[in-house]
Amino acid sequence: MAIKTEWTTDSFGHVYKGRSLYKGKTPFQSMEIFKDKTFGTMLFLDGKIQISNGDENRYHQYLVSAPLLAHRDPKSICIIGGGDCFAIEEAVKFKGLKRILMVEIDKGVVDFCRKNYPVIDKCLKDKRVQIIYKDARKWLEDHAETFDVLIIDLTEPHGPSKMLYTQEFYRLCKKRLNSKGLIAIHTDNYYLFPESFATIYKTFRSVFPNILTARVDMPCFGMGWTYRMASSSPISLKLMEANIKKMKKQGISFDYFTPSTYLVEPTHEELKVLKTQGRLSTDKRPYDKFEKMENYVTR
Repeated sequence: MAIKTEWTTDSFGHVYKGRSLYKGKTPFQSMEIFKDKTFGTMLFLDGKIQISNGDENRYHQYLVSAPLLAHRDPKSICIIGGGDCFAIEEAVKFKGLKRILMVEIDKGVVDFCRKNYPVIDKCLKDKRVQIIYKDARKWLEDHAETFDVLIIDLTEPHGPSKMLYTQEFYRLCKKRLNSKGLIAIHTDNYYLFPESFATIYKTFRSVFPNILTARVDMPCFGMGWTYRMASSSPISLKLMEANIKKMKKQGISFDYFTPSTYLVEPTHEELKVLKTQGRLSTDKRPYDKFEKMENYVTR
């Protein structure tokens, strides 16, 4: 049996007991697949857990299915990042989609997941799916195509990814949304990472004032996690519920997702974090979550 340690902060982390199935590097990051009895196979990038077989459905149903269910008739989706491809696996469930595009910089992660996860290999054969291997921000800058749904599925703001958490980047995303389009992101944990949580939220809200928030337990992260979706139009929970019923008739269920999650009011502690912590992340002054913890957390 092998022991895998993941540092969450510089003084707190998680320990997994199981087997290391693969260790390697792509041109952009280190990668490891680890397996234990609790979560099954887990993907780590630069020492940080990204997904597990045990609860990836929970993560991607809130990040991907939520905005698709909140749209009256989505025809196109663009996934920014998402190299493990489980966002695509969630999107292909929606038969009304005509275009499923993912823009990901690291082909090595995609190739690895396609080889080691049969469900990923299957969904990537869907004719609606296209993957472009480029810097996502540069691609959005160079292409004026617009989408009904944008999914921002990135590693946390550190290194190159921090430039996809800035106010300027969110403004670019807004330009690439259709008039009634929705955008979804994940926005951290306010107790363990108050500065990151507040900074991402304040930056996102400066561009998208109409936001709904879901607060969800993520067992493989060992903490609660937040997901936010935004639109220029009001977001209807009744529409989401109606679309869930339609898809259930098609044999597709969402076992880990409920629209009522978005009705939960923030606690006083969370509101205090948003009031006292965080700042706007900009191209001139991007926020880096692990800048002061790099030697501990991302080794």
